[in-house]
Amino acid sequence: MGSFFLELSLLGAIIIGLTAFSAAIVQFFGQNIFGRKRKSVFTDYSNTIQSNWKQVGGRKQE
Repeated sequence: MGSFFLELSLLGAIIIGLTAFSAAIVQFFGQNIFGRKRKSVFTDYSNTIQSNWKQVGGRKQE
């Protein structure tokens, strides 16, 4: 009877774990397989826009 509850709890932990992390796992594989060419499109565009901005706040670096 004890082994039944152990097996049931392990199965439940695996099912809950897969359910909890399924979106992250699918997103990771989707980005690596289908998004190779456009991996940094948004960050590159943001960096080109912000390249000549003044630094605001903090101490001046000498």
